[in-house]
Amino acid sequence: MRNGLLGAALLTLSAGATAAAPAEQPVEPEARPERKICRTERATGSLTRRTRICLTETQWREVHARTKNGLDEFTRGASGGCRAPNSPQAGTMCGG
Repeated sequence: MRNGLLGAALLTLSAGATAAAPAEQPVEPEARPERKICRTERATGSLTRRTRICLTETQWREVHARTKNGLDEFTRGASGGCRAPNSPQAGTMCGG
């Protein structure tokens, strides 16, 4: 009897909660502009000249990803496009 009463109460509460949900408009948080992150970088070939660069966090991630991809591509090209094997017994991964 007690379990039945508890089950009926839960069913009533859940039905009321689902019925009230569509009536409310979903509230979307306002899109705030990303804050700028400024970094100071030294100019190549100069001990005193510095450049201040201000970008958003998303833009810094993009710069980092492009730099990493460029470095990886440069490294692959310098090694002839083949990777060294993980173990000496595996031989070469270039197929030869």
